[in-house]
Amino acid sequence: APTVRGRMHAAVVAVARAPRISRLASVAAVSIRGGERARARATLNRAASSGPMAPIVELYARVDETLPADPASTPADESHFRAIAPYMNAVEPRHLAMEPPSTSRRSSEDSEDSARPAQGFFSQLLGRAKSSSSSRSPSRSRSRASGIDCVNLHDSHRFSMCVFRFNEEGTVIPLHNHPHMTVMSKLLYGSLRVRAFDWADDDDGNPGTAPNVPRLARMVRDERVAAPANAFALYPRSCGNIHVFTAVEPSAVLDILSPPYAIGCGRDCHYFEEVPFGPDGGRAPPGHAWLLEVDCPDDFEVERGEYHGPRFGSRSGR
Repeated sequence: APTVRGRMHAAVVAVARAPRISRLASVAAVSIRGGERARARATLNRAASSGPMAPIVELYARVDETLPADPASTPADESHFRAIAPYMNAVEPRHLAMEPPSTSRRSSEDSEDSARPAQGFFSQLLGRAKSSSSSRSPSRSRSRASGIDCVNLHDSHRFSMCVFRFNEEGTVIPLHNHPHMTVMSKLLYGSLRVRAFDWADDDDGNPGTAPNVPRLARMVRDERVAAPANAFALYPRSCGNIHVFTAVEPSAVLDILSPPYAIGCGRDCHYFEEVPFGPDGGRAPPGHAWLLEVDCPDDFEVERGEYHGPRFGSRSGR
């Protein structure tokens, strides 16, 4: 999904507001000097009002008017995605004041006076972030981040919008799920390897596995997705609700989660790893894999940025 330990969790997950939604969770808020903050906000608001950022504003409006009023009880389905997908497909990196790496490198050669042009305006907003400990794993200091940034554009009880940026080839958002959630994703630039599963037997809607007991999952996707590519979606029990993203090259993904992660509501993020044998010692049949629930990997962290773009409509608190 990600951008994305504490308040926000991967795909993913950078939009969660609960301790167990670990590393994507409460990555401490980014500190930006007052002058930079004001200039960033003014620049983005001017861009929105003059038109260049209109597609992201239009996307928000479409999502807000299309999704169910209470997606926790009535999940978004394929009809909702079909109505939203054209608006996601219209969004490009420039609409979020982002620059793909090749573009930002050219910009840095053209102008030495712009604010950190080699990393793009999106990165300028991120700055540095420190990770805090989570309830799922011990606190641990690290000399470098895992190469993933996340900026949360909008968050309400109905849906969240965020952008995950994979800064290096090989960067991974590990195998995780989105229990009782619909997630719509749009690759903004770059390319990702997407490997996704659904539970082979999901009669009870259980999002995870019993302690130390592998569970059989059906593979539904194992392919490279390269920009420009159309938006895609996963649903509570289909289209690859359990997935892993691996960057083939520096990439960025726009995610819409409905409803967002929420502890206490059955929407806690779970992590998994593929194991060779099931509970009876047998191997998985073709097109399947045994998945075992694990703690959030120790080396997975997401740096979280503050969003200073245009505020979305008067209903944004819904």
